[in-house]
Amino acid sequence: MKGQQKFSIVNVNNNSLPIIQEDTKTRYPFVPFGVYGNDDFFDAVTTAFNVSTTNAASIEGIADLIFGKGLYSKNEVFNETLQKIIPQEEIKRVSFDLKLFGNAAFQVYWDETHTKIKKMYHIPVQLLRAEKLGNSPKIENYYYCTDWNDMRKVRDKKKIPAFETSNEKMEILYIKHYCPGLYYYSLPDWVSALQLAMAEGEISNLHFNNIVNGFLPAVMLNFNNGVPAPEERQTIEDLVQAKFTGTDNAGRFMLSFNDDPATKPTIDIIDITNLHEKYDYVAEYTQDRILVAHRVTSPLLFGIRTKNNGFSSQSEEMKTAFSILQTMTIAPFQNIILNSLDYALTCSGYTDAQLYFEQLTPLVILSTTAEETGKSIAQVEDEVNDSMENPATTEDAEDQTPMEPIPGTEAMERFTMPTILSKEYEIYKK
Repeated sequence: MKGQQKFSIVNVNNNSLPIIQEDTKTRYPFVPFGVYGNDDFFDAVTTAFNVSTTNAASIEGIADLIFGKGLYSKNEVFNETLQKIIPQEEIKRVSFDLKLFGNAAFQVYWDETHTKIKKMYHIPVQLLRAEKLGNSPKIENYYYCTDWNDMRKVRDKKKIPAFETSNEKMEILYIKHYCPGLYYYSLPDWVSALQLAMAEGEISNLHFNNIVNGFLPAVMLNFNNGVPAPEERQTIEDLVQAKFTGTDNAGRFMLSFNDDPATKPTIDIIDITNLHEKYDYVAEYTQDRILVAHRVTSPLLFGIRTKNNGFSSQSEEMKTAFSILQTMTIAPFQNIILNSLDYALTCSGYTDAQLYFEQLTPLVILSTTAEETGKSIAQVEDEVNDSMENPATTEDAEDQTPMEPIPGTEAMERFTMPTILSKEYEIYKK
């Protein structure tokens, strides 16, 4: 019928809330860990870190505070041994992994008699997958692969026993915290902001593409050659959606070829007022929610400027914020690492480890406190370290992860690491 008009609503909202799950029904002997797909948890988290400036700054800042100035022992005799067993750089990497992924791992190398730990090294936790439970209620092995997205490499994965489940020369000490609904893995404390971090990345991408391609207004595309059949209309909708939606397509344009001016498509400009204000609101909202997920009450602690804080010096506010962050976030992370290491060293016969993290306190807090008290910055720093000291509590260690022990092994040789990491890892042989 002439004059007939049909409207189609093109649905561009194809995202859904992430469902994070351990896939124990897979045919593989290991357990995939997925967010949006079969085994993409670590990839999704890495992407959320890479694309979001607020998320990256928060994670890096908190990870630095977790590590502080390093791991030491109050037992001066053992402290020298500790530094040889676990290099500080390895602790720093584990601290970062634990904050970023909610999971971390050490390679543990035993001596020839499997009675003493000789070396402990960080291993990228994203390269590990837990073995399905068998007859034992504990995880007995982990699978190592340099690229879990490449099935050819997955076939060549290496099976490594969990800590104290074998007599092998090298075992995996897996570190994680309790997470309801999960057994094999745990979640990062900021997981509730996963989509918001992705959204912040998309906002940046949108602005970038608009800048590169020029700012174009929103439009309505009208086809004036009749109403197509449902199948044809769906094809057109899919084509338009694929070509022109999403932040990557900001600023694109359409070419139309017609043999009759009467049927050429028309384009109506849709004037969206105050669009910049809407973008600003979304940007502020995502930033705020990401900071909430990380429990950051004062973004200035990490050099993050927000609309509300600027860069003015508010020493009392920063002191309070740092104290809250230290108590609610930093100390729990440190405890997970301390308890796991204390447990591992105790199993190795080091019963008087007395591990602790030397704390890192922002200079602005130290200087203002020193000024107020008339003490030197060094004195204030010592007092802060003493007040924030966080010794290991071995009673809680067994709750950290399925990583309980059994002795015995000889020569020690590190398995082949990814090329990108080869320079950072030494080869130890008998």
